[in-house]
Amino acid sequence: MHFGKFNLTAAFVLSMTLGAFAQGYFPGSGEEEDPNASSCVGDGCGMDFSSQETQSSQPVEAAEGSSEPGSENVQAQEESASNDSTVAKNGTKGTETEITHDDDEDDARDHYVSESAAEYAARKEGFSKLLQFGLRAEGGMSFLFGKKAADWGLGYEAGAGLVGRLPIYRRTLGLQMEFSYTYRHYNYEKDVSYGHYEAELTQTQFKIPVMLQYFFDDEGFYVNLGVNLGLKMSGESTFRQTITDNDGKTVKDKHSNTLPTVGVDIGAVVDLGYMITSWMAVDLRVIQNFNNLLYADGIFESPVMGSKLYALRTTLGFSIFI
Repeated sequence: MHFGKFNLTAAFVLSMTLGAFAQGYFPGSGEEEDPNASSCVGDGCGMDFSSQETQSSQPVEAAEGSSEPGSENVQAQEESASNDSTVAKNGTKGTETEITHDDDEDDARDHYVSESAAEYAARKEGFSKLLQFGLRAEGGMSFLFGKKAADWGLGYEAGAGLVGRLPIYRRTLGLQMEFSYTYRHYNYEKDVSYGHYEAELTQTQFKIPVMLQYFFDDEGFYVNLGVNLGLKMSGESTFRQTITDNDGKTVKDKHSNTLPTVGVDIGAVVDLGYMITSWMAVDLRVIQNFNNLLYADGIFESPVMGSKLYALRTTLGFSIFI
């Protein structure tokens, strides 16, 4: 009995061993290798991973085609920002309006700029109004030339009055006119063998220069050329003489208003000026008279008879325009 149980047990172990070796190919088993058989050994054998690989490859393809959900959100945000900027610029939500370049607006702006520059230049040159008025004051010296002029010393003068400007051609050519009150003073002195002579001559005039005005550039320099008309208002003279006779006695004598001046004088004007600002100017003016200062037929003093005096006046003027 014991022997029978042992044989049954040995037969069972042997059958189990053969069954285990019969499950697959191994060297020396005499079995041929099945080309379709899986070589996987372990817990993972028998599982199909092909479907998972296919699912994992889909996001990659989606990324390559720019169709994944994340990229669609980014694109939607960019389009929303673009629409918002369009709304801010055009005032219409959700609509895109093409912005065009307005040439008329540029022309208007350029016209405004050019007009502003032209207006500034006109103000600086004194032509901001059709007719510009102002005040002018002047002071200077007088030089006398001509027959017996050497006995007359240096004179001086001062004046003030109104000035007006009228543009003629653009901003370069115009007309300047003045009406001013002028005071002049002259001195006379002469030594002779028998005595000494002295005289003082004063004169007041209304002076009316009319000048053509030309501006060189936008910097404000200008020149005036024209004529001056002087209308006498008053004139006074004092003539003193000191005579020594043969006995050594000195006699002094004084005469009043024996040296009359002419009622009207005419001269040429040259004026070089500069506009400091749009309402302020300075100028250097020269006037050369063409007529005799003295009224020859009315002279009562023998040392002065036959004199022909032509005045050259040089003044520095200052003008303020309103």
